[in-house]
Amino acid sequence: MFDYTVTTHKSVDEAVEALTHSLQEVKFGVLWDFDVKETLHQKGFDDFDQTYRILEVCNPKAAKEVLGMEEKVSYFLPCKVVVYESEGTTKIGMPKPTVLLSYIEKEEVTQFAQDIEETMVKAIDQVKS
Repeated sequence: MFDYTVTTHKSVDEAVEALTHSLQEVKFGVLWDFDVKETLHQKGFDDFDQTYRILEVCNPKAAKEVLGMEEKVSYFLPCKVVVYESEGTTKIGMPKPTVLLSYIEKEEVTQFAQDIEETMVKAIDQVKS
C-alpha cells in the first residue's frame, strides 16, 4: 500500500484541529490547510459536497537534513496529510514517505523516510481515538 489511512469518530474539523496539535508535538507545523470543497465552491462548482482538507506539513530541521542528502527529495516536500469524509466517516491519511522516497534509491534517504513515517504515523494514531 502506498498510503497509511485510519478512521476516526471525530468530525473533519475536529480531526484537523487535533492533528495540528499532534503534529506540533513531534515538531511538524502545518504550512497550508487547503479546503478543497471551499475552493471548488469559490470557483463555481457548487455541486461538489465532499469534504477534503489537505494539510501540507513540514519539520524544518528534518527537511534541511534530508535535502542535504539528496536535492531531488524536494519533489516530495512538504509532506501531505489528508482529512476527509467518506461514506459517513472521517478518514485521516497520508502517502507513506517510505514509498515516495524509495524512488530516490539511496540507503540514507530510505532510512530517513522510515523515521519520518514512524513519527507521522504516531501523530496520526494519537488523533484517531
